[in-house]
Amino acid sequence: MSYLPWLKKVSIFKELNDEALKKLEEITDTIYYNEEDLIFETGEVAEALYIVKIGQIRIEQVYRDGRKKTLAYLADSDFFGEMAIITKENRCARAVSAKNSELFRIEKSSFLECLKNNSDLCFGILQVLCERLQTADSEISNLTFRNLPGRIVYKLFELAEQFGEPCSEGTLIKLSVTHYDLADMVGTNRESVSKYISRFKKEGSIQINQKNITILDRNKLLSWT
Repeated sequence: MSYLPWLKKVSIFKELNDEALKKLEEITDTIYYNEEDLIFETGEVAEALYIVKIGQIRIEQVYRDGRKKTLAYLADSDFFGEMAIITKENRCARAVSAKNSELFRIEKSSFLECLKNNSDLCFGILQVLCERLQTADSEISNLTFRNLPGRIVYKLFELAEQFGEPCSEGTLIKLSVTHYDLADMVGTNRESVSKYISRFKKEGSIQINQKNITILDRNKLLSWT
């Protein structure tokens, strides 16, 4: 089976020609994970870059007191694990398979060799790193300057941008999200998230069906920010 159709969808590879993509294909392996399997742990030595072919990955940090912060959810054609490879630091977060997933794995030394020989790939990595730094800055700003309902609203907007699909009612977020998940993402407890989610539902801003949230009225949600 050729990996090329999937590799072409990955943002850092989009500028690569077929010859470069074929070289990447030669160093790419497939690996499978079940739901809630650990892919790598915080502090581990970085040994590979991963690309999501099918499934969902949760990137998170777990603190010494047991508190958890969900940093991101990743889906088809997203990639992760690149920063520790490039900086030569250990993993700064944990990666968990949020559902049964099929991933592409590119071993560290082989990937670094490709970087040395391909300026387009280097540029693609730089672009994505800058985008992720901007996302981190935005996250810090939200946590610092927004009130709790505002943080919840903007997290819903982010998830809608990443996983949203238009539907007759509004925008369906194609990601199963519990109140615990949202609490991890915005840095609070489940009870507080449940309180505001109930208010959003009551005013007709959102609806929930089997853990999938549909945004019905963005303007009403914006009034909370």
